[in-house]
Amino acid sequence: MILIVLLYFFTSGSGAEDDDNVIGNKADSTVVKKPINPAGTYLLYNLVKKYSKTKSIRTIQTTSEQYLHSVLPFKHDNGYPNLYVSLAESYKIKKIDYEHLLDFVSAGNYAMISAEEYSNGFMNKLIEEKFVTTSYFFDTVTHVHFNHPDFKSQKDLTLFAEELNYHGKHKYRDFGFFRDDIITEEMIKISGTDNHINCLMVPYGDGFFIVHTQPYNFSNLNVVSVDGKTNAENIFSHFPYVNVYWHQNFGKYSEYRGVPRPKAKKKPQQFSRSSPLEFIVSNPMLFMAFILIIIGLVLYVVVFSKRQQRTIPPVESNDNSSLEFLDIVSKLYYQQKQHNKLVNHMLNIFVSFVRERYYINLTTKQPDLPKRLSEKSGIEEGKIKEIIERFRSAKAKKFSEQELIDLYVQLEYFYQHCN
Repeated sequence: MILIVLLYFFTSGSGAEDDDNVIGNKADSTVVKKPINPAGTYLLYNLVKKYSKTKSIRTIQTTSEQYLHSVLPFKHDNGYPNLYVSLAESYKIKKIDYEHLLDFVSAGNYAMISAEEYSNGFMNKLIEEKFVTTSYFFDTVTHVHFNHPDFKSQKDLTLFAEELNYHGKHKYRDFGFFRDDIITEEMIKISGTDNHINCLMVPYGDGFFIVHTQPYNFSNLNVVSVDGKTNAENIFSHFPYVNVYWHQNFGKYSEYRGVPRPKAKKKPQQFSRSSPLEFIVSNPMLFMAFILIIIGLVLYVVVFSKRQQRTIPPVESNDNSSLEFLDIVSKLYYQQKQHNKLVNHMLNIFVSFVRERYYINLTTKQPDLPKRLSEKSGIEEGKIKEIIERFRSAKAKKFSEQELIDLYVQLEYFYQHCN
């Protein structure tokens, strides 16, 4: 304890005034002033958050130790179904996660997933295919229309790739679509170009999936435009009133504003004064003396930790000999043929037992005593009357050995079977 106190004293002089970890915007106020990250989904997240059909929204995150089943529930307290949302370059999830997601949708919930690549195991379970996407053309923009009559417009929506070069112009990239041969009659084609589909609704159990091949369509660069905002609104309008669980992605399509991959920042430590321990360590002689003191304390603890005083044996507790005394007295009465005295002891024990457990006084003369005792104890009224009659006959005559045994048997039956 002295060593701990000394170490606390020596180290209490130094420390940072405030070194708590903070994330992203909280750590640096200048982050908020930066322009919105073009490839992120900050605008879409806030658009969904303010959507009239969104009853609640929260972000979830899976790790190597925390799986999807621990953060994505089947039911919500408000009674509305849940919607799982994930936007990522590559949707590669573990078997335990996509099996929970399939059960989640099958139970009557929904999922919106947009990715350029999908996990083979997940798609094999959902569509019975491993490879479902491919690239059909290389360009800076794609022109998308919706197949449902309510979402059709006079001209196609123009959506950009989210990358920009140093001159502020859009870069060329491959635009991914679903392979035509994997689309069945059960699936609903939501949107795409004239020749290919980039968004499908796949019914599954009591819910459905909406799978999408172009996550960059939901980037800030697109949602800030009229066509990009319309595209996002049309797709999310397929869902009813829901509680949104947004799968947080600290990568390219992060929902944070200024940085695609926010990191914990730490304020620099500000020392108010140097500690005594720091001064001791800086001086070689003092540091050596300090080490010797520590070694001495350790040796003292090791050498003198053995008990010096001889072991004092514990004092034995007094035994309760009441039961032994009763046994001896009862045997004495039995051997001396004094059965009536033994009956008196048995009567006192019986009367005390009935009084303490059932609050019935057997010493009073009441005609309904056997009936009351029978109702409370659960013993037949006839057996109770026999016990009482034997006790009364013991006062008028001398008990024989057989009568004493019969009374004992009747009392043992009462004690063992009473309530």
